[in-house]
Amino acid sequence: MTMKNSILKLILMLLMSISFVNAQVLDSQNKVAVALDDGTQVVMYGRAKSLDNGFTGEYYYLPTNLRLSKRDDGTPEFLFLKYTTEQRADAGGVQGALMHFLMEWGLSDTQMKEAETKLVAKVKDLAKTPGTPFKMVTNPKLMGPASLRSDTPESFRIISAVLGDKGFTPSIVTSGRAPLLPGSKIAVASRLEKNGAQLLAATFEKNRSITDVSLDLRFRYDILTPAVNGRIVVNWSKVDEMYQEYKRDYTHKDKDDDTMPYKNSLQDDIITDTERDSLFSKMTESKAVTIEIDNLKPDDPNVQKITATFMDYFMSSISEKQMAAPQPAAAPPADGRYNPPSDLYEYHITKTKYEKRIATKNETYNLKVRIPVTEDITITENLASWYDGVKDNPKCVSSVNLNDPFFQHRDINFILDLEAEEMFGKEVNFVTVNVRKKRNSGNAFSDRVTIDREYLKKKGVKATMTYARGEDNNPDSYEYQAMWSLKGGNNFPADAPWVKGQWDGVNLAPPVKPRTVEFEASPEELKLNGIVRATLQLRYMKFGKETETNIPLSTATGNPLAKDIIFLDRDTKGYAYRLVFDHKDKGKLALDWKPETSDYVYAVIPEEFRDVTSEIFSKAIEAGQTILKPDSVGGTILDKFKDVLGIIKK
Repeated sequence: MTMKNSILKLILMLLMSISFVNAQVLDSQNKVAVALDDGTQVVMYGRAKSLDNGFTGEYYYLPTNLRLSKRDDGTPEFLFLKYTTEQRADAGGVQGALMHFLMEWGLSDTQMKEAETKLVAKVKDLAKTPGTPFKMVTNPKLMGPASLRSDTPESFRIISAVLGDKGFTPSIVTSGRAPLLPGSKIAVASRLEKNGAQLLAATFEKNRSITDVSLDLRFRYDILTPAVNGRIVVNWSKVDEMYQEYKRDYTHKDKDDDTMPYKNSLQDDIITDTERDSLFSKMTESKAVTIEIDNLKPDDPNVQKITATFMDYFMSSISEKQMAAPQPAAAPPADGRYNPPSDLYEYHITKTKYEKRIATKNETYNLKVRIPVTEDITITENLASWYDGVKDNPKCVSSVNLNDPFFQHRDINFILDLEAEEMFGKEVNFVTVNVRKKRNSGNAFSDRVTIDREYLKKKGVKATMTYARGEDNNPDSYEYQAMWSLKGGNNFPADAPWVKGQWDGVNLAPPVKPRTVEFEASPEELKLNGIVRATLQLRYMKFGKETETNIPLSTATGNPLAKDIIFLDRDTKGYAYRLVFDHKDKGKLALDWKPETSDYVYAVIPEEFRDVTSEIFSKAIEAGQTILKPDSVGGTILDKFKDVLGIIKK
C-alpha cells in the first residue's frame, strides 16, 4: 500500500465516523479548564476553524456537574422508601425498599456566567505567553454545551454489588442512555428485597465514606487533532508477532470454545486500558510502531495528543471498544472521594478486522493534516454526597407500613422500557395493557391503559392504575395482558397471555430489540474483482416472523462502511446473512447463508472469484439467479440455524 493511499484511507475512516450535520467540531489545542467556586470543574474547547489553525473565541463546555434533578419547588427527585407489613414473610407479608432517582448534568445559569467570567480571565492570562495562539482570541464567550454524539453504546451504567445482584434487587429499570443535552433527565428505579434494602441502607449511613452505588455516564464529541511535521509507520508483521507473544502469556486451563483468537475461552482476545498502554509502549520500543515527529520532544503536549489519538485509531482498527465490566469495589480512599477504576474500557479483538490489518503488512500515516476524531469523556459519581443532602428530607427518605388503612387503595404501575419508547412510530404504534383482579366477593376489578407517543409526551414512561380493595380480602395478585400494536395494523402476540403482576410495578419490555448492524467492504478490493456493488442480506426473526433486510455498499461512493438498525425478537441471539455481489459482467453472485451473533460483518471476497470459471464462481452465479425471482420471506433460511441463534418459533 502506497503512502498516499494510506493517508487517504486513514482520513476517510476517521471522517466517516464523525457526523458533521448540526454539530460543531472542537479544536484540541484551544482548551481552557477552570474550577468554579463550588468546586465544579469545567473543561471548555474553542470551535475549530475549517480553513486555518487560528483560535476562535467561541467556547463550548464538556459534560460536567452531574447531580440530582429537582422539582419546581426545589425538592430533590430522590426516593428511598423502606416498606414492611405486620405479617411475617411466611404469612404473606412483604419487606423491602424502593429506590428511584432522576439525574441531570450541565451548568446552571449562574454557573454559566461564572464560567464565562473565569474563561475570559484565563484566556487573558494565557495570552501573555509569547507566541501563543491565545493572542488571537479577542472576545471569548461561553456558547453552551458541546455537541455530543448520539451513537454512544453503553453510555450509562450502574456500579453496585447490591443493585447488580438479582437476589438483592429483583427489579431495576433505567432510562438506558446518557442524555445528550444538559437538563435532560436520566432515571434509575429499583425494587429491593429486605436483605438488599438493609445492606444498601447501611452504606448510606453517615459513617460510610462511600455508598455501594456509583454511576458512569459516557459521552463522545468531535475534535480536531493538531498538525505537525511527521509520520507514523506501522509494521503489521511485527505487531502480529507481539500479539502472539501476548496471547502466550495466558495459561490455558479451561474448556475451549469459539472465541477469538483460535478456539479458547480465555480472555486473550480482550485488552484492558492498562494492557493497551503497556502493549503500545512495547510496540514503539520494538519498532512495530514508529512515531517520527520533527522538532518535538516525547513529552510535548502535541506529541502526547497525537499518540493518544493514534492509539485510539489503532485499537479501533482491530477491535470493538466497550465499557469494562464493573469490578468489586476496593477499600475507599482516606479522603472519602470516589475514584473511577483505571480500566474503564476494554477492547475486544475482532478476528475479521485483525486479519485484515495484518494482511496490509506496512502502513504509513502523514501527520501534517489536522484530522477530525471522536473523543470519549466519562462522568463518574457516587451517591454518597447526594444522599447526605436528602437523608433528612421526609419527601425523599422514609419508611411505611403497608398495613396502614391508607393502602386500602393500591397503585398498579407499569413502566415502559426506553427501547420501546424509541420504537414508537417506527415498528410499534402503541401498547395496550389490560388488568384484571378477582375479588372474593362482588364484581372483579378490570381496567386498561394505552401508551402511545402522545401519552409519553404528556405523562412520561409510567402508567398507573388505582385498585380499590373495598371489602376484598383476596390476597392474590392481579393479572395483566400486554398487546403491542404493530405498524400495518397487526397485534403481537396475536393471543396475548395473562401474566401475574407485582404490586410494586411491572416493566414493559417490547417483544423486539434494536440492533445496529455495520457492513464494511474494501472499495479497492471490490473493483479489483470486477464488483460494482456489495449487499449484506439479512434474515432474522421479528415479531415471530422471518424478516429480510438488505444493506448495500456501492463502489461508486467510495464509502467502505454502511449500517442499518434492525429489530430482532428479544429472545434470539442474532441473524443469518449472506453476501450478494453485483459483477459488472456476470450479474449477481450470491454466497451461502451463515449465522452471526455480532453486529459487524466484513465483505470477504473468495479468492476463487478472480477465476470466473471456478466452481465457487459458478455456484455464486447460480445462487444469484434465485435473487432475481420473486421471493416471499418464509421460514426456510433460519430453520438451518435455529439452534445457534436460539430461535423458538411461536
